[in-house]
Amino acid sequence: MPQAVFELPFWRAFLANPLRVASPVPSGPALARAVAAEVVPGGSVLELGPGSGAVTAALLARGVARGDLTVIEYAPDFCTHLRHRFPGLKVLEGDAFAFPGLLGQRQFKAIVSGLPVLACPQEARQTFLQRALGALAPDGVFIQFSYSPLSPFPTERDITVRRHTVWRNLPPMQIWRYARA
Repeated sequence: MPQAVFELPFWRAFLANPLRVASPVPSGPALARAVAAEVVPGGSVLELGPGSGAVTAALLARGVARGDLTVIEYAPDFCTHLRHRFPGLKVLEGDAFAFPGLLGQRQFKAIVSGLPVLACPQEARQTFLQRALGALAPDGVFIQFSYSPLSPFPTERDITVRRHTVWRNLPPMQIWRYARA
C-alpha cells in the first residue's frame, strides 16, 4: 500500500488518541533517512512506534537486515499495515513503552523511537530512557525523534547526548542520540 494512501487512517488514529500517535502525519522521507543514518547496520535493531513504516523502510534501505529488525506497534491497524508492507518483518503488537516485557533480556545495537515521550511525566521518561540504554549492546545507541528542541529525557553524567535538526521535515524535527559515556 503506498504511503500516501495510509495518511488518512494515520490522521484518524492521531485524532482518536493523540497521546499514542505522536504526529498527525507519518514521518517525512528526509526525517526517515536522517534517523536511519544514525544506525550502523550489522546487529539487532528495535524500532518503537513505527506507525505506517516510514522509518522502517529507511532502516531497511540503509542496510539493516530484515531479520535484524524488530518493531513494536500499539495500533492493530498499523501492525496489519506493517505486516503487509514488510513481509517477514518481526512486528509485535503491544505497548512499546513496555518493550522489555515483550522482548526479555535481548540486547540491541540500536533502538529507534518515535514514541510521544513528551506526553509522559518526567519520571516515566527517565525510567524509559534507562530501560532503553539497559537494552543496548555496549556500543549501542538509542535514537529518539521529537519536535521539541529540548531533550525529551533528563540526562545524567554517564550519558552522551547529540542532537541533529532535520529542517526538511515539516515541521522541523529533532533527532536525539543517546549512548552510555
